Amino acid sequence: MKSIMLTAILATSALFSGFVSAEEPSEEARRVGAYTQEIEAMRSILQTERKILVMREMALTSEEAEVFWPLYDEYNAAKKEVGDLRVAVIAEYAANYGSMTDEIAADLLKDSLKFETSQIKLKKKYVRKFRKILSDVKVARYFQLENKLDAIVDYDLAAQIPLVD
Repeated sequence: MKSIMLTAILATSALFSGFVSAEEPSEEARRVGAYTQEIEAMRSILQTERKILVMREMALTSEEAEVFWPLYDEYNAAKKEVGDLRVAVIAEYAANYGSMTDEIAADLLKDSLKFETSQIKLKKKYVRKFRKILSDVKVARYFQLENKLDAIVDYDLAAQIPLVD
């Protein structure tokens, strides 16, 4: 588990190192699409790493695995949709870092809170769904893994994204 978490940390660091820096980005780098494209590539890699970790750590029986993996994929697709808002916020922040206005900052804050609220609603919804197919211990273990991996990504984002001026 430690090696996969380390890989996740390094992969996230590689993405965000220099992604949003204290320096003014070039005009080309300011385009939101360029940032979003980089983030999408890294999200794909991190999703693969997460799935490998879950496979290793969940110790599912074949019967459990048969019902778990389709729901896992459904949950991750929904998580990606919710995460798209976070990606948009980060990309917009990066694009406007050197020229932040109160209006842009207010919109970013609103969207950031919307992301957090949506994320919690989604977890609650899927905890109920996973409880229908797995024991509470296994559901708790799964969401504990998810929370740990999310914390790694959140930590790395916090370390790499500078405070607004």
